[in-house]
Amino acid sequence: MLLLPLSIALACSAGEPARKPEPHPSARAYDGSFPPRGPIVLRPATPPAEGTLYQLQMKYEGRSEVLRENSTTDGPETLDELLLFELDYLQVAVASPDPDSVASSLVLDALRRKARVAPPGAEIGLEIADDRIRTQSGEKVDIDLQGAQPKGDLTPRSVLNRPFALLVTDARGNPEGVTLRGIPSAKRLLASLPIRESIAWVQVGLPEGPVSAGATWSAKRFLPNPIGRLGAGVEIEHRLVGFEMVDGVPCARVSLRAKQDAENAPSEFGFTFEQLRVELSGDAWIALGSSEVQMLRLEDVAAVAYKRTIGATPARFRARYQGRASLARLDAATTANMPWADGTKRFAEVARKSRE
Repeated sequence: MLLLPLSIALACSAGEPARKPEPHPSARAYDGSFPPRGPIVLRPATPPAEGTLYQLQMKYEGRSEVLRENSTTDGPETLDELLLFELDYLQVAVASPDPDSVASSLVLDALRRKARVAPPGAEIGLEIADDRIRTQSGEKVDIDLQGAQPKGDLTPRSVLNRPFALLVTDARGNPEGVTLRGIPSAKRLLASLPIRESIAWVQVGLPEGPVSAGATWSAKRFLPNPIGRLGAGVEIEHRLVGFEMVDGVPCARVSLRAKQDAENAPSEFGFTFEQLRVELSGDAWIALGSSEVQMLRLEDVAAVAYKRTIGATPARFRARYQGRASLARLDAATTANMPWADGTKRFAEVARKSRE
């Protein structure tokens, strides 16, 4: 039930030169005029040789309920969840295993996760940045490693500034796979985080051919929260609403919208949701010269109800989550020792209690 529908095992040789996507037959090179003259073509472009540095932020919170038939307890079992996630990474082009796809190696610059699940309710934290790894439960520090200091076979330097994922998209920017990479201990750590879901979620679909303001197209994505992991796909309408400058970069502004209220909606995992409701809104700014995402913001609310069997006992499930996500390019020259995206100082002092 917790598998990611987009997780496809893909391999890629980082030592081979990156394949540049073929341009659309109607494509015209962006001539630098702003706003552009005539229709534009947006196609995945090979990132610059030095890579593109991104900051991804994601938050969701909500509740899931399980009501077992013939249960002797009063009311359903409930689980309340809150997750805050930040991922700073360098995206570098590599050779694709498929000539019709575009591949990128993602290199870890910084990572932060704060999560709370009630019951039991204690906040779990993880920080990886600035040559350091720290984990904590509430105010208790569990692990605090620096430099080459090991914890088993895991050290900060075996994770930071190392490739941690391979992203493969099709010719329209739709994710075909996000595969975790690295040494086994690093992959075990990263597999416990919503990395694949979050990266796939913020990939913007691109149109099939030349488009002008007002044109629409669609792309399917999976929510990066527990509802998405149940196989609930969302068809998102993309609309080119105009052109704007973002940090001095000429961009196409694309609105992202979805609204679904369906009964007996199919899951990607073969069962049926009795009810599925999703509402999503946001915007993406796509650089005209490279078709890279310059900035993206999304908000969503989703709810599902369905019936499953746990062991031999039929049970009804309900869940409702709301979330926010953003993606923005970073200036590599300003990231050293910078605070987290919410302004919190990295590795702020916390109460330290011995584990002995």
